[in-house]
Amino acid sequence: FGWYGFNCGSTLSMSDAATGALGAQVAMNTTLAAATGGITTFIVMYVITHRYDVGALCNGILAGLVSITAPCGNVESGSAILIGLIGGLVFTGSSLLQKKVKIDDPVDASSVHGACGIWGVLATALFDWGAGFDHYHGW
Repeated sequence: FGWYGFNCGSTLSMSDAATGALGAQVAMNTTLAAATGGITTFIVMYVITHRYDVGALCNGILAGLVSITAPCGNVESGSAILIGLIGGLVFTGSSLLQKKVKIDDPVDASSVHGACGIWGVLATALFDWGAGFDHYHGW
């Protein structure tokens, strides 16, 4: 629940109706990206390992949250779903790569916060509703 206070609360302090509506949009985008990141990671890990991995599900939810934090107030809901989906894939790929090259990261913190954080910053440029691919191809 802390992520909602972080994302929504940092959106212009929600001091009037306009920023309140933006805060609601941020909450929706946060929810969509988190859910999509978790589901994507859960399904991809099941396809690869043929086992249900709840730890990967939890990290996938975090991957979606980290991915949407930078662009949360500047993207539409459809873009938030795509950002969460790609965040789940970025996390899964990074985690599997780290295991393959034997990097010791038992909780996948660098995959969640490093790789997905980089993806979130790139997603801000790609999907911004005023300058990204969605409308004006301004990047």
